[in-house]
Amino acid sequence: MQKELRTKAIKMRVTEHLSYSAISKALDVPKSTLSYWLREYPLSEERILELRRKGWSKGEASRERYRNTMRKKKEVKDEEEYKHWLKYFKKTSKKDLMIAGLMLYVGEGGKKKDSQLTLANTDPEVIELFLLWIEKCFQIPRSEVRIQLHLYESMNLDKEQKVWQDTLRLKKEQFYKSSVRKLQPHSFTYSSSHGHGTCSVYVFGTERRRAVAMATKAFLELLKK
Repeated sequence: MQKELRTKAIKMRVTEHLSYSAISKALDVPKSTLSYWLREYPLSEERILELRRKGWSKGEASRERYRNTMRKKKEVKDEEEYKHWLKYFKKTSKKDLMIAGLMLYVGEGGKKKDSQLTLANTDPEVIELFLLWIEKCFQIPRSEVRIQLHLYESMNLDKEQKVWQDTLRLKKEQFYKSSVRKLQPHSFTYSSSHGHGTCSVYVFGTERRRAVAMATKAFLELLKK
């Protein structure tokens, strides 16, 4: 029920540009809940002025402007923090990449089969880090990677594959047929809710799997000492 309400709230905000008050009244959802659901969907100043002319209260307009102001302040602070860490990590070494990749693999990698390396994630940047790691640290060419996408029937399957293909700089023939999941009656169907699906990476080779497994084992054992 909550997912369905959130879907409707986002749609009303994005397509109809309604205020928190209007959405709250229509869906019987507290404004405090909407402030969490809709924090990434601010109203433009032009829309706020338009609603004021249509009879919006001064207080409602002020609250929308306040949310926009706070959002902009957050963006400025985020940028400052980002620049700090960008400078900090500027001298990142190959050893740093090795450790980062090992920790990613420990958390997200598949470990059941001795003949393949696998990792699945919904975030293209995480998948890109994994590909960079196996390229730089284990000399596994990107061209030998195989991909399977796990998508939903409401998605444009060809478009989603193209997104992953372009983002990861892979060829069409490196993709297996996508696995498509049916949506249940009360599934969260808003287009942004599933992102671009889940991407599973496959790299085959017993020796490759052994190299990663032993590197992981050695690093974790040294940490315990």
